[in-house]
Formats: sequence, C-alpha cells, structure tokens
Amino acid sequence: MMQMKRYCFLLLLVGVMFACRNGETKEVEVSTKTFRMDADTTLVDTLLLSEKDTAFVIKPKVAQDPTLQEKKVFEINVLFSNKKWPALNFKQAIGADIYLVKDLDGDNQPELLLRPEWFSSCWASINLFSMKDNTWKMLKKGSMYFCADEYPLAKRIEEKNNKYYLLTDSLADDQFIINKNEIKF
Repeated sequence: MMQMKRYCFLLLLVGVMFACRNGETKEVEVSTKTFRMDADTTLVDTLLLSEKDTAFVIKPKVAQDPTLQEKKVFEINVLFSNKKWPALNFKQAIGADIYLVKDLDGDNQPELLLRPEWFSSCWASINLFSMKDNTWKMLKKGSMYFCADEYPLAKRIEEKNNKYYLLTDSLADDQFIINKNEIKF
C-alpha cells in the first residue's frame, strides 16, 4: 500500500514537471496614461464600481494645500482598473462619487454618472458620461441635492418606454422638484 502511494506521488510529480516544461508565456502590452503625483498635495480615492471594475480618483489634498487661495482651477483625474477605459479628467472638483451605469445606448460601452465633490455645498452637478471613440463624452448634466438625497446616484437613471431619463433636482418656492431629463444619444 505504501509503495502504491509513492508510485502515485512519483507519477504525479513527473506529470507536473512535464506539463510545466511545455508551458508558454505571452507578453501583453497595454498602453495607458501615466500620472505623476506629489504625495504631499495629492490623494487617491479607490471606488468599487462593480465586481470587476474599480475607479481611482486622483484628487488634490485641499486641507494641506498652502496654495489653496491662489488656485483658479481644481481638477480630478479618474483612472480605471479596466485598461480598455480611458482616463477621465473633470475640472472644478476636489473629489467625486462615481456610479457605473449599464450600457444605455447599446454600443457595448459603459456609461458613468459622476457627482463632483466641492468644498461645502449639498448641491452638486450630476454628469452622465458615455465612452465614444475611446474618450469619455458628457451626454447630460444637471443638478442634485445629495445631503438628504432620496435618489442616490444608483437611482438617478430611469427607464420608461425604451427611453432613458436622468433625474435631476431643482428648488422652486422652497420645494424640491425632481426633473426627468431625457437622455439622447
């Protein structure tokens, strides 16, 4: 019985060695934008978009930025774990919340909702981006009140009669109004 176990182990070992000897390695080259960061003035937020996709928001570290008053433009860059997706640059933001929307226009490319963060307001823009010609194009923009938000980013796209709508917020006579804006591709 012991000899049989040794024989099986030896046979398994020879099989593994033979399989490894015939193994192939492939090199895959991926081209993406490179960003240089100063760790003293820049932060990276990691946002999980789906089971397979992650966004990395490169943003200014505003609390420790001595030139804060001198800056005219704040901007963020968003990189993605999916190397097929290009970087997204957004001005007038010090951070962002991002939601990966299903493919709305049937081109097998994703759509994204981006809510930029700013210094001290509960109002923000809501921006719908679609990937076209390997770049992110803004399709629709609106406003949202996110401090007491009953419609988070995940609920800001509505489908009705094969049409898609972006839900935005406005304020009239001290009342919040939800607007449905049709998304046209």
